[in-house]
Amino acid sequence: MTDAALIEVIARMSAGVLCLLTSAVLLLNARKSLAARLGALFGLGAAAYMACASPTMRDLLGTWRHIIEPLGWLDGVFFWWFCLALFCDQYRFRAAHLLPALPILILVPLQYVVTDPFWRDGMTLIKQSISVILFLHATYFALLSLKDDLVDSRRRFRVVIAVSVGLSAVILMGLEILVRGTAAETAYLVGSSLWLLVLCFAFAMWALRASPEMFVDRKEVRQHHDSEAAIAAIDPADRPLLARLEAAMQAGAYRETGLTVGKLADHLNTPEHRLRKLINSGLGYRNFSSYINSHRVEDAKEILADPERARLQILQVALDLGYGSIASFNRAFREATGEAPTSFRRKALMAD
Repeated sequence: MTDAALIEVIARMSAGVLCLLTSAVLLLNARKSLAARLGALFGLGAAAYMACASPTMRDLLGTWRHIIEPLGWLDGVFFWWFCLALFCDQYRFRAAHLLPALPILILVPLQYVVTDPFWRDGMTLIKQSISVILFLHATYFALLSLKDDLVDSRRRFRVVIAVSVGLSAVILMGLEILVRGTAAETAYLVGSSLWLLVLCFAFAMWALRASPEMFVDRKEVRQHHDSEAAIAAIDPADRPLLARLEAAMQAGAYRETGLTVGKLADHLNTPEHRLRKLINSGLGYRNFSSYINSHRVEDAKEILADPERARLQILQVALDLGYGSIASFNRAFREATGEAPTSFRRKALMAD
């Protein structure tokens, strides 16, 4: 075994152990959270990828590679699931989320049957293309609602995971395709294994120090946030800000289209971080949109139940309440009430 191959093996084995440690920590500390369980699955897939991503490691594993390799192939899918669950409090695992895994699961056994290098390389390219798309979407999803997130530790992690894990995976996969079969392949294998070791170490450290507030089960997210008990527990120093916030909401500030926590903070003449903390820690909302929607939906329920406004179009109701489209209104209303606005209106008017 050459020195380069030895360095690669040591780095990948060390990274794999760190991935398994990360999975264990997530399961032990937050096993009730779907995001934590999917994070543990991602760690397991990452460990499998470390073990099977290079010819040297595959040779060392022998027949064991046939058991371990499929998990490594699915690592992009696991990462995608993990990000969806971690960054969306209302995320539910649906059958549609299995679709990206199906072509990969079909290609895995085919790789052991097909001997033609052209077709084998083609199947590997398809698998890597699927993984690249999923990593890019996970990165986009992590950054998409960055400003809306009120959980500070999770907001910071959005940027970290998007840049370090998501983009690194895309870049490494691209380089792997470019250097395959060239003189630079050995240098790539050693360099990528060392970089992955650094990422795995950082991810393991994050798992050990991860804030419990990042992993909240969807069923445990409070539905009645601004209760008397929650308000009574607010720091007295924040009471004046709470009074100004409530006054702004009563005046209809939540009806402004495109309202952000930054704009609302400017309106209240307070630092944005302080308003974020009040709405999150004081009132119990994990996303700014959830807080705004709670006011908008209450207004919508009153409007839809009013017989005198029975002919007012749903679209107009949505626009008047500050929604940019009827789709976003329907989604928020259904999430809060469990039914569509049209169904709610029909039942409310029939009851009268």
